[in-house]
Amino acid sequence: MAAPSLPASPLGYFGRSGSFSHLAATRRFPKAELVECPTVEEAFARLLRGDFSHILVPIENASSGMITNTADQLMRLAKSDAGDALQIREALVMPVQLALMARADTKTITKIYSHRAPFDHGRDWLQKHYPQAEQIIVESTSEAAELAAKERGAAAIAGVQAVARHKLKIVTKEVGSDIANQTTFIVIGAPLARPVKPTHTSLVFELPHVAGSLVAVLQVLSRRGLNLTKILSRPIPGRFEEYRFMIEFHGAAPAKAVVDALARLRKITTFCAVIGSYPVRRV
Repeated sequence: MAAPSLPASPLGYFGRSGSFSHLAATRRFPKAELVECPTVEEAFARLLRGDFSHILVPIENASSGMITNTADQLMRLAKSDAGDALQIREALVMPVQLALMARADTKTITKIYSHRAPFDHGRDWLQKHYPQAEQIIVESTSEAAELAAKERGAAAIAGVQAVARHKLKIVTKEVGSDIANQTTFIVIGAPLARPVKPTHTSLVFELPHVAGSLVAVLQVLSRRGLNLTKILSRPIPGRFEEYRFMIEFHGAAPAKAVVDALARLRKITTFCAVIGSYPVRRV
């Protein structure tokens, strides 16, 4: 797996050291200088400002679905002047094992910190084992571990890599373990050195506010054998009942089916922008 050259500036990642994003970044870019960003919004803002050549952020969790913070920022990027230069360059799929952790002096857990995605994944398990514990959503699992380390009686759901960093003990690794879990991250920025052949393409588009406009888009893909792998709609500010869409499908230019589909989509949408054609890797 060839690592990109990042000589000009470091790579920013969502969360703090010890987060799943940090783990994915270190596995994919072991020689890069990595800088934490407490929020997805900060990561994108600093990319646009030129602090980073690339950022790594989560886009989807297998249990809780699309990460809307990331999708919103991608949609804003697509509408900006930087949309052509800063695109999705890779998607990274990483299996995720969640652990419940707390301070060594914690005997009874009264509150649990975590990101929304682990709470969604472990909902049934938590209801069975910790029904009385208060669930507090924070920006990242690494922040959750940091907060749990400061409070006796508090715990965090995070990755095992956060245990040693915050001097916590593992209460259990069985959080939602009956259901396989994984998170997909994306690398956004300038073109990577030695890129791998792309297998997927993502678009952001807007539609005429008329019956059947979304069906027409899906038919364009279907008729050309382009399998849809993600779809998300988000409200367009100030335009009530109208939505902006982000989709991902198998295929990338210069394949004829993709080139033809993009040409047709640009005719039937009011806005259409490719936000990346990229490979999907496992890390």
